[in-house]
Amino acid sequence: MRGHGDRGDMNRETAKGAPRALFQEAVALFTGGRHADAVVPLARAAEAGDAEAQNLLGVMHLNAMGLPQDPRQAATLFAAAAESGLKEGHYNLSNLLFNGLGAARDPDRARRHLLAAARAGHRPALRSLGFLYHAVGEEGAWPARATACFRAAAESGDPLAKYLHGLRLLRGHGIAPDPAAAARWLRAAAAEGVQLAAYRLAGLPATGREQAATAGGVEFMDCAIPVLAPAAASRTLAFMSEHTAVLDEYLCDHLMNLAAPKLAPSGVVDPHTGAAVQSGLRTSYSMHFAPSMYDLPVHLALRQIANVAGLPVEHAEPLGVLRYGPGQEYRPHYDYYSDDQHQAQRVSTVFVFLNDVAEGGGTDFPRLGVKVEPARGKAVKFLNCDAEGRPNPDTLHAGLPVIRGEKWLATLWFWDRPFMWFA
Repeated sequence: MRGHGDRGDMNRETAKGAPRALFQEAVALFTGGRHADAVVPLARAAEAGDAEAQNLLGVMHLNAMGLPQDPRQAATLFAAAAESGLKEGHYNLSNLLFNGLGAARDPDRARRHLLAAARAGHRPALRSLGFLYHAVGEEGAWPARATACFRAAAESGDPLAKYLHGLRLLRGHGIAPDPAAAARWLRAAAAEGVQLAAYRLAGLPATGREQAATAGGVEFMDCAIPVLAPAAASRTLAFMSEHTAVLDEYLCDHLMNLAAPKLAPSGVVDPHTGAAVQSGLRTSYSMHFAPSMYDLPVHLALRQIANVAGLPVEHAEPLGVLRYGPGQEYRPHYDYYSDDQHQAQRVSTVFVFLNDVAEGGGTDFPRLGVKVEPARGKAVKFLNCDAEGRPNPDTLHAGLPVIRGEKWLATLWFWDRPFMWFA
């Protein structure tokens, strides 16, 4: 039997060993939270050609886990894993190529990798492909294709897809409406912690016997993301505008379900340090998306929001999602912010209401005498500074207290130059 003093010898022997052994050692360290310690064996396994090691090391580079954030290196590693046929490598690379993270945006190449991952049965890839087919529109066979993708991912065990398939059955999108089957899938999603599943279930009437609803097999088809129409304003006042139906129900729900597990008490930006600090001004819960959360549906949402902003997606900070419960608010404040040298500044804000609020929760612009009422999918855009870059004092705004229900918002803050994540 080896003693405790021999453990270092074992690790040194493993470090010289086969890629599989190196990868397994790295995974044990990684799952134990020792990210930095996992880097060396993982890098050696990746260099030796282990595709799973390449993929995991790419995730660590992307999210700054145990080493500095480097989306470009992540893209290189995902490409190597995909070249070896690893479905996770195909999927992760497709997300970077759709979003332009670490590699130039390339929708055609992104779709090829997404299709490769979906054909290999990768659950998140099937879910994303459902969103792509859903985005094409309600004509022809596309709705049924979208539903088939969501169902295939759900049947493979993807919790978010279980929710989405339940919603398709509830709405009768691409499949005959079946409230009983919808309830079954929503219960399955709720059991796995999907935020909105319990809410949907509470709104369902008592149902009878489930029908034999089938979406059919998945028909894998390549298709381009539709070209966006100009973001027409439903109301324009001075430096701000409102835009209705910017995000649909599926994208709104997906953003809420992705964000929910990561919500934490909101902070405000310290203008001197740029750090988030707690303040009585803001009593909501919030989170910001990590690079690895930028999947295809998030890309679709970002395109829509950037279309409202009239600015490139590459100029946006990480997507933020906020949740306000009864009594929670954000007192009057400004969004304007610049770096220490004022060489870059946050020039525009766009936020989208992700749900309908039972009562309260509007956004007030006291210096304009304007209040915006919440409505699912509605976006509000305003300019934080004038054409010369001076802060605009009339952008003072407040998130009014929620009286009943909850308010969910997605927010993008746009700068006058690209954010560091993007290629």
